[in-house]
Amino acid sequence: EDTPARVTTDGAVETDDGVQDHDAVVVAAGAHTRSVVAALAPLPVKPYRVQALVTERVDIEPPMLFDATNGFYLRPYDGGLLVGDGTEPVEQDPDDWERAADQEFVTDCAMYQERAVGWSWPDDRAWAGLCTATPDGDPLVGALADGVYVATGWQGHGLMRAPAVAERLAEQIVGDGEAISGFEPSRFDGDEAFEIVEGMDLERR
Repeated sequence: EDTPARVTTDGAVETDDGVQDHDAVVVAAGAHTRSVVAALAPLPVKPYRVQALVTERVDIEPPMLFDATNGFYLRPYDGGLLVGDGTEPVEQDPDDWERAADQEFVTDCAMYQERAVGWSWPDDRAWAGLCTATPDGDPLVGALADGVYVATGWQGHGLMRAPAVAERLAEQIVGDGEAISGFEPSRFDGDEAFEIVEGMDLERR
């Protein structure tokens, strides 16, 4: 952990301590995946910033909802509400981006709560993180080169999809399963130009 690594042009993994031996490697470095494998192959993946907020504890049984019209969601979290939309469809530098939530977003979250349940609670904390987008909104999962695999481009849905996808990828790596054809990185050249689309968007891309 916390060890910078790069995949070389011949598929080896190089760290500051030298080249590491491996039979297979999975690069699942989130917003940094593209730079980790850049010497081996280009990846059409763009990091973008999203924001979320958690309220103080609430005195009701809070709902879980996604408002597709107004583009926000909220759900119970640790006795309060987790509220979000906060997507910025702008490519971010994975090493230089704002981790604190914008005040405008915090204000919007109060409005979202008012719309959803009729009142709002003070925020306990708010923050930003990075998601990764691909040209078609589906992740890049599978072989990038011999012995090198990637798992990235989750469009904000990684936590939901990763357990099942990881099992399929593991089976592919050990030779007992097939690739997920719709997710294979080989479906792109790697240098495609595309716009970032919000991961919560219900419109088919």
